[in-house]
Amino acid sequence: MSSPLGRYEEMLHGSLPARYLLARSVKVELQEDLPLPERWKLHDRMMEHLREAIGRRDAPRIVRPNLLDLKVSIARDVIRECSLCEHRCGTDRYHSHGRCGVTESRISSQFVHMGEEESLVPSYTVFFSGCNLKCVFCQNYDISTCPDAGRSIPINEMARQLSRLASHIGAEPRFRAAGDIRNVNWVGGDPTPHLPYVLEVLSRSDANIAQVWNSNMYLTEHAMSLLDGCVDIYLTDLKFGNDACALRLSGAPSYMRTVTRNHLMASGQGEVIVRHLMLPGHLHCCTLPVVEWLAENMPGAAVNIMAQYRPAHHAWMFPELRDVVSLGEHRKVLEIARRKGLALI
Repeated sequence: MSSPLGRYEEMLHGSLPARYLLARSVKVELQEDLPLPERWKLHDRMMEHLREAIGRRDAPRIVRPNLLDLKVSIARDVIRECSLCEHRCGTDRYHSHGRCGVTESRISSQFVHMGEEESLVPSYTVFFSGCNLKCVFCQNYDISTCPDAGRSIPINEMARQLSRLASHIGAEPRFRAAGDIRNVNWVGGDPTPHLPYVLEVLSRSDANIAQVWNSNMYLTEHAMSLLDGCVDIYLTDLKFGNDACALRLSGAPSYMRTVTRNHLMASGQGEVIVRHLMLPGHLHCCTLPVVEWLAENMPGAAVNIMAQYRPAHHAWMFPELRDVVSLGEHRKVLEIARRKGLALI
């Protein structure tokens, strides 16, 4: 069985470029006054050129303007009537707060994270403030519910920070040492409201380092299209197995349609690590349906079924969430997942 993270592993050995650098090698005749629908059509045409380049092993030659510049241009306009997430609040986020509360992108913290999945660490993790979901059990509620927390870091400064993390494109390939940063990990809160910021940072960086989109995956198809060609690994949350629990506990209408669609899109755009945090009292309504869906639809994805839930934030208002997940129940789910052929990590 091939590794679910095969391309990423080749990147770590210096034999493949990060996807976003390939996007920066696709020449685009970009006109800023081109209407947004026409820019989307141009984007879709140029994505075909990028897909042809994905398997290329030689160092891409950066050109300007390029496909990533086009993605930035589109993203800047999308948030004038914001439709980055499936709430589709339509807010002009240059002038007011949308459903997520985010206007200017603010970063709560950034550091070398050693607590992610083994294949990802050491991971340079950027925690954005604000989130598009309202999970009552959120472990990071101090930043997800406070979009004004943290500080604003200029795009050029963040791009310079990324450029110091890895060799520049075109540099001699090398094996990474055990302590080297393996990736840049965009998280929160959730990174979705900050998509224009992330794309613009990448448009100004030339660091050959994997990009990880660490998200609840409650995005629109347009947002997923903008990420296509810029993300090497999707580190996703598949929280629920039905719409009722998602609406009651996270305020997310049409959750299953949205998030399963985006998982399938992600699997066609890069490699995927799916996380599922088991919730007490949600074995049959959420965990087992999630395992079943993954086995039927994403059998090649890496999957992390987690049992470290602890009551936090507003969880005490929901009787079943006041408990913890037993080790026995977790073992039972892992055994079911293995029998169904999931690639557990």
